[in-house]
Parts: sequence; structure tokens; C-alpha cells
Amino acid sequence: MKTVTYLQAIHDTLAEEMRRDKKVILIGEDIGKLGGVFRVTKGLLEEFGPDRVMDTPLSENAIIGAAMGAAIMGYRPVAEIMYMDFLHECGDQLVNHLPKMHFMTGGKLTAPAVIRTQYSLGRNTGAQHSQFFPSLYMNTPGIQVAAPSSPADCSSRQQFEAPIPCSISNVQHCIA
Repeated sequence: MKTVTYLQAIHDTLAEEMRRDKKVILIGEDIGKLGGVFRVTKGLLEEFGPDRVMDTPLSENAIIGAAMGAAIMGYRPVAEIMYMDFLHECGDQLVNHLPKMHFMTGGKLTAPAVIRTQYSLGRNTGAQHSQFFPSLYMNTPGIQVAAPSSPADCSSRQQFEAPIPCSISNVQHCIA
């Protein structure tokens, strides 16, 4: 039996969804050429091209803002915020705009997006890269938090099929 890591399960699920749905796009810092901080997206730029795997500047607000705009236009963005600690940097977009778009527009617009992030407890990554606070987002209307407990959980298509027209936050502990 082949052992599948969290990272491989996430990579395979992203690739499968991108093959299945041409509207799935990836947005994030260093996810293209470098393949992401933990190399989850390695090879996806080559397979799907720069129109679907987009490197962004170091700006969490820009990443979430771009994901929100893409979602409003009918795309299915998967935005990566490198570490959970940095979700605070895009807090206004993430908490006040993205998950409430449907409600703020009287149901005229939706912005379904997957926000991928990592927490790195026990990896000696320092104070700014080791916090774990999904409960802050679990208590925000319109956000669903998925914290997989196994590689099989990372493979779930459920993260791409939101039952409500709002955002999903997918929190993944990166174990290489």
C-alpha cells in the first residue's frame, strides 16, 4: 500500500479539480515557479499554465482581493496564504467582504473561494509562522473551516463544493 502524505494528497486533489473544472484557478505567493512554500503546487504551473496558476506579490490583501474578484466573475479560486499567521493581514477582505458578498448584494453576487493555509506547530518556524487559530474564522458567518486530520481528508472534493455561496477556509497542517 502506497503511503500518501498530506502534501501529496493536497497536490493531487488540486490537480484533479483543475482537470475536472477549467474555472478552478490557483492564486498565491510563490505557488507557480517555486511550487509553494511546501511544494504543494509543484508542477501545476507547467501543466495548467500561468493563466490558471498565478504567482502574486507578497500581499495577502491582494491575494484575497483577487480571489474575491475572480469568484464574483465565476471562477473557482483557490488562494494560498503561506501561513495561518498572515490571515490577519487580509482580515478585512477575509472576514467582512468575501464570506458576506452574497448577503451584502441581496443574493445577486456570490464569491465562493477556497483559502488554503498552513500552520506549522512543532517545525521551529518562529513566532510569526507557528500560530493556530481556526476558531477565529469558525465563528465568522459565511466561513467554513476544514482542518483535515489525515491525507484522506485532504483529498475530499467537499472543499470545492460549498453548500452556501460563501467562502471555505481550508486549514492544513503541513507534514512533509
